[in-house]
Amino acid sequence: PEDPSLVIEPSGRHDEIGVAEVELAQMQKQQRGTMSQQRHLADLGLAVSKINHDLRNILASASLFSDRLSGLSDPVAQRLAPRLVRTIDRAVDYTQTVLAYGKSGEAVPQRGIVRLHRLCEDVAEALALDRDDSVESSVEWVNSVDQNLEVAADSEQLFRVLLNLSRNAVQAMEGTGDDALVKRLSVSAEQREGAVYIWVADTGPGFPAAARKNLFTAFSATGSNGGTGLGLAIAAELVRAHGGTLSLLDDDVPGSRFEIVLPSAVSV
Repeated sequence: PEDPSLVIEPSGRHDEIGVAEVELAQMQKQQRGTMSQQRHLADLGLAVSKINHDLRNILASASLFSDRLSGLSDPVAQRLAPRLVRTIDRAVDYTQTVLAYGKSGEAVPQRGIVRLHRLCEDVAEALALDRDDSVESSVEWVNSVDQNLEVAADSEQLFRVLLNLSRNAVQAMEGTGDDALVKRLSVSAEQREGAVYIWVADTGPGFPAAARKNLFTAFSATGSNGGTGLGLAIAAELVRAHGGTLSLLDDDVPGSRFEIVLPSAVSV
């Protein structure tokens, strides 16, 4: 079936046999495309596995260097080294789940009671948006989540969702290059009848109509920041695993606003 020369050429007959020839040719072409796609995905999976192996070794070395930084007396190193160590540890954890994702998808969420405000601050810290004096960002960070709001979720998976959405927003806004434009990333949330609604909004260029059609499909992104769209696909899968939804709201304002709805909110 992978040999294009074996695809039947319809004879042009107008009876039932002619119709069957046309349908068979279409089926063969579709089958060839499916097999080609599967082969490419298999090759990609093998390449990712090899990259993942080498990346884990590199991160292990980086972790050792980061531990040494924490022992320096320099106040900047003392402040940034713990953040660097936590970031590298998260990256190591992600590499350890790559192969599992390729085999059977993401792990089942291990729910706990999560303070959403604190988790959002962790995201800002990972993106260097938390107004540290030693790190300057052109993007303004606004965390409007109530400090007492709690949600039943897998802390690490929800962190990944918020990080993917926030990183995309930061990259889109920083890519504009116009210092006069307002570059603001804000996170807010609200508890409604046993569910938590989380909004991640930015003042960036937004998404073109072509990108919205397959926004949460891996490798289907058509945005201007050069991304693959894999981050949004993973975020949507993690939210679905929690029994929730992730969607891009059609707000009539500049920028974009994503809405996450998670069930099983925790009463405070």
